[in-house]
Amino acid sequence: MIARTEPRIFSSFRTAYRHRKRLALFVIPWVVGLGVGVPLLWHQIGVNAREPQIRNREETLSQAYDILGRTLDRLGRDALFLADLQSRFGEPGAPLTPMSVEIFQSFAASSPDYDQVRWLDTEGNERLRVNHRGGGEPVVVAQEQLQNKADRPYFRDTVALPLNGLYFSALDLNIENGVVEVPHLPTLRVASPVFHNGIKQGIIVINYRGTRLLERLKRLDMSVDLYLMNQAGYWVQGPDPKANWAWQLGAPAQDPAQADRLQAVSKGGRGLFNRGGEDWSYRRFDPGAGLLTSGEVAEMRAPGASLYLLARDAAGATDSQETRGKLILGLVATVLAAVALAVTGRLANGMEAEAEWARQMEEANRTLRETNEKLGVTQRELARAERLSSLGLMVAGVAHEMNTPLGSAALVLSKAANDLRLFKEKVTTGLRRSDLDLYIADSDVSLDMVRDAIHRCTALVQRFKQVAVDRATLERRDINLAAFIPDADPRLRKWDASAGISLTMDVPDALIITTYPGPFAQVLSNLVNNSLLHAFEAGKPGMITINARRSGDQVLIEFADDGRGISGTDIEKIFEPFFSTARHSGGTGLGLHIVHQIVTEVLGGTINVESPPRDRARGTRFIIRLPRTAPAQAET
Repeated sequence: MIARTEPRIFSSFRTAYRHRKRLALFVIPWVVGLGVGVPLLWHQIGVNAREPQIRNREETLSQAYDILGRTLDRLGRDALFLADLQSRFGEPGAPLTPMSVEIFQSFAASSPDYDQVRWLDTEGNERLRVNHRGGGEPVVVAQEQLQNKADRPYFRDTVALPLNGLYFSALDLNIENGVVEVPHLPTLRVASPVFHNGIKQGIIVINYRGTRLLERLKRLDMSVDLYLMNQAGYWVQGPDPKANWAWQLGAPAQDPAQADRLQAVSKGGRGLFNRGGEDWSYRRFDPGAGLLTSGEVAEMRAPGASLYLLARDAAGATDSQETRGKLILGLVATVLAAVALAVTGRLANGMEAEAEWARQMEEANRTLRETNEKLGVTQRELARAERLSSLGLMVAGVAHEMNTPLGSAALVLSKAANDLRLFKEKVTTGLRRSDLDLYIADSDVSLDMVRDAIHRCTALVQRFKQVAVDRATLERRDINLAAFIPDADPRLRKWDASAGISLTMDVPDALIITTYPGPFAQVLSNLVNNSLLHAFEAGKPGMITINARRSGDQVLIEFADDGRGISGTDIEKIFEPFFSTARHSGGTGLGLHIVHQIVTEVLGGTINVESPPRDRARGTRFIIRLPRTAPAQAET
């Protein structure tokens, strides 16, 4: 199968290459259309497919932003509320009251995400701490287990805040006794100072457990991968779980990818960027910004607490629409390319067939030209044969006419020789006067008869020479039709009516024209041959009539017979070459064609045919009109 297919493919390529210039008019628009249109559509499909994905990522980011905002705003309000309660039930330096403990326990139990609720005095000592771990009941930590947190950033920053001040820490892993707590516990601390009668009593600190919040954000939209990154460029919740909390778990220095990512998101509060061929959407989140804007918080400190929400399309759902669109475009482009290739192949094959047809036509035309040239040669040879035939008939006629005077001269000379022999004998035996007189008288008669025969032969030879010259050359001269027509063909001068065909000629004397005698004689001879060959039925009598008369500046010559005539279908073809109704009897079909050519192209006249003539019931009449002076330069 391959062995038969490859040659056809290569043949099609070779055919297309041979006709590349003509095919370019068809191929170039297809190449431009596919080469430019498909990439543009490919790009546009990607753009159109990314727009809903971008909107989906933006919507997911907005939802995550709202969840974070509502959660942390509620957390901030709770811290402000607890600080206000503590200021009402606690005295500076006084021991804890049962009411304060109860309030802290109830407050911790109000949210499963509150891991610790603490009250620190102005020295950083924990005065009260309620632990809410594992989903159980809140537990008040014993006094001996309370710690001093004066060295912690959240204490130093919060204790310096005014009334209704609020502090948010960075979201990180909880540290107990100087080490990261295991299992890891994502924690965010919110704190607010406690005042009583304008005197600062310490701070309220709430440790918020961020596990559920992070899980909620992670499951927000399965078609979008949502991540959290801190202000240092480290993942809080990233693509690779092993890279989460890397800055607390002994990660190396920030790698180039982190720096590049941080640079991309640091250009504004929200936006888009592309890294590694992936499109990302991001939005910056500042905890408590809504509370500060609404005036619920007098002052807020949250150094390093800002987070970046980053979203990318989830694997498998990233470019399903784009893939489908590009797949459809690819199929359409493939089909169009296949159609264009098929049409190009058909066009190339058609052009090849056209070229082959043109080559065949050129070959046929060349053969036709060669055949036409051969036909012309044959036609000229046949015409020459016709002329030689008529010349032969003329020679035979002249020989026949010369035979009579030459025979008479030979007879007279024979008698003269016999008379001379007798005269010599009489001279020997005795010559008488009467013998001499008789011999002289007979000799005079014989000489007169020989002289007359010689004169007749000389005239015949002179006329034959003139006719031969006229036939052999195209020299124009004056001729007298009355004397010329009988000499045009020997049969006209001495007509043989033994076959029952009679001849009548009516040509006025002194009707002189200037023409080409040889071609004119050929016309008359061919008309005689045509009538004798075609006009009459064998054994039946008939008549041929030749009339000539002057008609203004022309001479009208009518050649007629009363034979069978010419049929309506044949009369339109009689002047065509090689048309003959007597080919079986030796006709060549060139006689009347030569007549027509000579009359119209050499003699400058016209020839028409009537069958039957207007004034007769049957027969044929050829009407020849010749100018009294033929064209000076005859066409060959």
